[in-house]
Amino acid sequence: MPETITESSTPPTSSNMSDNIESVHHPLYLHPNDHPGLILIAKKLTGNENYSSWKRSMMIALSAKNKLKIITGELKEPSTDSPLKAVWDRTNDMVISWILNSVSESTGNNLRFVHTASALWKELGDHYAQLDGHRMFQITADLTQLKQNNMSIEVYYQNMKGFWDELDALEAPYDCICNCACENGKTNGERE
Repeated sequence: MPETITESSTPPTSSNMSDNIESVHHPLYLHPNDHPGLILIAKKLTGNENYSSWKRSMMIALSAKNKLKIITGELKEPSTDSPLKAVWDRTNDMVISWILNSVSESTGNNLRFVHTASALWKELGDHYAQLDGHRMFQITADLTQLKQNNMSIEVYYQNMKGFWDELDALEAPYDCICNCACENGKTNGERE
């Protein structure tokens, strides 16, 4: 039996906020101003050279829209007989359109037929994240060759910090589901 959505005079709690699809806190909620032509970030994904910064910007934007569970696959597609199926489809299609709006024409041409936002996100990651080793090498080389020269200390520091931040983003922690007893968990624990 589907859950009845009712308005209540009691303040929302974390449990009932996440169950009410009309709540702004629910990942399937779409704001009236949300539309498929919305451009969440100005930066377009052009290839491996800007994937990590594009991904970070896109994750921030999708987090602000409360849609990360859609791209991570944490919010699974409901069965066809579920009352949430149409809402999930609409939200999934909206997220796909937002992602495609931030991908260059040449990159996005072969992605238009991906069925879910999580599959699209994974496909982009599979294609461009594997090339991050080259980018990590390039950043490390740029960082070792960075000199202050005529820059102010503030500009020099911001350039250096930009390299560090991008390198850190490229070495992002791996998802670990084994309570950090594995090598990835140990490595990530050392990095923190």
